[in-house]
Amino acid sequence: MLEMIIDKLPTLAKIETTVASLEQKHGEASARVQGLTIKANQAREHDLNAAAVALNSERKVPKPTEPHLREQLDGAQRDLEVLERRLSLANSDRARHISEHHERILALLEEAHASQGSRVAAAASEALEALSAYHRAEDEARNLRRLHPAPALENSGGPESTSVVWGHVNTRNFTGGPQRGDLEGTLRYLVSLGAPTVVEGGGEDDLDAA
Repeated sequence: MLEMIIDKLPTLAKIETTVASLEQKHGEASARVQGLTIKANQAREHDLNAAAVALNSERKVPKPTEPHLREQLDGAQRDLEVLERRLSLANSDRARHISEHHERILALLEEAHASQGSRVAAAASEALEALSAYHRAEDEARNLRRLHPAPALENSGGPESTSVVWGHVNTRNFTGGPQRGDLEGTLRYLVSLGAPTVVEGGGEDDLDAA
């Protein structure tokens, strides 16, 4: 929880570590209880069958194995219940700490959000610049072909296959990709996630007034 800012909240980080440890121990204890329950039930069936066979054969009934497993199961169930209470207390400590430091935690989250927005904006700005250069090269190549078409080659072969494109010719017709404007619009939006530009005011007088 709150992984983005947990390093700035040492007390909460300690609580989170405790909660994570207790959750792991709780899972292990729960699995132990389930395993011992199965073994105890199997031992009961085994003991009853062994006793029936022994009595029918007029032999001494063997010592049952179930009681020892039931004793282990009782201990495991008690340990599990203690862990459940410890985990509940730890979760309460976490909720109380977050409630008491809500404003600071929210401020740190907003700071992290702005920082990550700046990272996204920087990457998008670089991508937008590269995309603009890519499209300029594409446009220049198109203009070159239009203004200075390549000389027609003498047709000495057989007929070639023809592809017909209906409507406006663009990248989407051939590749199925997004329109140029869609790409640029998305990148410009990502660029806008960065910190807003601060417009300078009247200087020191404005700062004093704030």
